[in-house]
Amino acid sequence: MALIWAEAGHRADAKLQEFLAGDDVLLDRELFLFDVRATKAHARGLGRIGILTADEALAMTRELDALAAEFSAGTFVLDARFEDGHSAIEAYLTEKLGETGKRVHTGRSRNDQVQVALRLYLQDRLHEVAASSAVIADAMLARAERDGSLPMPGYTHLQRAVPSSVGLWLGAFAEAFIDDAAFAASTRDWLASCPLGTGAGYGVNLPLDRDGVARELDLARVQWNPMYVQNSRGKFELAALGALAQALLDVRRFAWDLSLFTSAEFAFVALPAAYVTGSSLMPNKKNPDVVELPARRRRP
Repeated sequence: MALIWAEAGHRADAKLQEFLAGDDVLLDRELFLFDVRATKAHARGLGRIGILTADEALAMTRELDALAAEFSAGTFVLDARFEDGHSAIEAYLTEKLGETGKRVHTGRSRNDQVQVALRLYLQDRLHEVAASSAVIADAMLARAERDGSLPMPGYTHLQRAVPSSVGLWLGAFAEAFIDDAAFAASTRDWLASCPLGTGAGYGVNLPLDRDGVARELDLARVQWNPMYVQNSRGKFELAALGALAQALLDVRRFAWDLSLFTSAEFAFVALPAAYVTGSSLMPNKKNPDVVELPARRRRP
């Protein structure tokens, strides 16, 4: 296992390292391309303040592009050879560029390095949540426009209470997912701060171009206080989970309605054969597992 401090003569016990790192390398595969992207911005920033020459910064960004391509193609595998994704990037650059590659760690710690990779990852995933929620809302509205006038009972306590319509039912979910899209997008914008350049919690004694790096990463602002960067661990991630939970709550509610409406007692909805499963004992049954599974999860 490659350790970034191995040159200092430190060799951790293999069992201890396995216990401490665990599946970090496997989990870092999700963050790897974002880490590479942040490393490119950092390298160009080092070039702007003279830590790297223009040619060195260009060579480093080219090798990082090559690494991203190899990782995406599966020819570079993030595995137990490396302690984590961060050390893998530095090992790759050192192999390709020698002493120049080692200088990529100048002015940063794995603390702010993982923070910015996570920040970029969450930005990407929240964008997907917002986009998917908007697509669902559009589908609900389109179906409501087509079948909205169909009568449908309005239920309270699972009992028929008032006359209603399919349009009202679908429209409720459309509005819910519009809110989910807006909430995910606003959370993404709130998370758009750049922690890179704060080191391990007490800043860096170099004139890093933090504003320039943030702009390259499409992060709207710099997270200035290095102690707060460390204290924000978990805070920002919980906000992202909260946005995801809002959308999943509405997915669950819709799935629960469908699981009821496909039953013989309601019989409002018929799922295509490709989306139901049979019973090993009761072949007459057609189980709507595709909607029942999310409906059973009481918490998103």
